[in-house]
Amino acid sequence: MATRGAPLMDAIFVIDDEADVREALSWMLEGCGYQARCFASGPEFLAALEPGTTGVAIIDIKMPGMDGLALQAVLNEQGCLLSQIFLTGNATVPKAVQALQNGALDFLEKPVDGDKLIGLIEQGLTRSNQLAETTRQRADLEQRLASLTPRERDLMERVVAGKANKVIAAELFIAQRTVEIHRHNLFEKMGVSNAAELALLLGRHQAQG
Repeated sequence: MATRGAPLMDAIFVIDDEADVREALSWMLEGCGYQARCFASGPEFLAALEPGTTGVAIIDIKMPGMDGLALQAVLNEQGCLLSQIFLTGNATVPKAVQALQNGALDFLEKPVDGDKLIGLIEQGLTRSNQLAETTRQRADLEQRLASLTPRERDLMERVVAGKANKVIAAELFIAQRTVEIHRHNLFEKMGVSNAAELALLLGRHQAQG
């Protein structure tokens, strides 16, 4: 039975139902300085995968039961941070193209070109870590937004719109000094020092969403 623990950083996974393929890839990767964890099926891999793990999943697109595309669908639904590289035979190239459309980094035809695989793994590790950082920043910002009071949210909309404290005070029917206090609290909670930084932060959040 698979045991679960802390998420792994820059992990390499091989998911293929053929033992000789798993062994060959593991040997190849080890020779290039990578330690791969191998799984014979999608469900076995999913049972061992920790949320938040970064790295690369090398997935055989044609497997009995849960095939590569079905596994990819589950990973995408879970918001998995792993980059995906698919392995395919000539007969499954159309499916590999579908995998690319669903977010895979690339696909390789068997037998695998080792140099190309290593190049893709390096790209995949970079992409996975960038996605992890973006996800972390988004979660942090959402937590900051959740900490705002209704009044601070009202104020935020007007601050981002470039309205002066005097105008905001009139619109919210509060004293200008109260606006200044709320503005200070707003900037502190959002981790910015001025309205321009706040607008930039929210703009990035909307673009990522």
